Amino acid sequence: MAQRALPEQSAPVDGKALLAKARLPTRSDKRWGIELAPLTRLQAWKLPEIKPGAALAVLGFTFTAEKGDAILRAEYVFLDSKIYALRSSPV
Repeated sequence: MAQRALPEQSAPVDGKALLAKARLPTRSDKRWGIELAPLTRLQAWKLPEIKPGAALAVLGFTFTAEKGDAILRAEYVFLDSKIYALRSSPV
């Protein structure tokens, strides 16, 4: 995953470091909630509707020590062959 080219965004984000440190959650929940960015940011990135069967991956953060609900705050969405950075707006 660390070799993926990431899009530029307006906030200073070390995306390469995030990709290099990525690991799977240790908890065994079968269902996770994914918290995306505000709609205005999703529209700025032109994130299309995610349809059933789409090739989708998400890189994000859980609660500290994975406590609480099984929720992931998305930093990057990999949809089909495109990457969307959700921390800030596109450059």
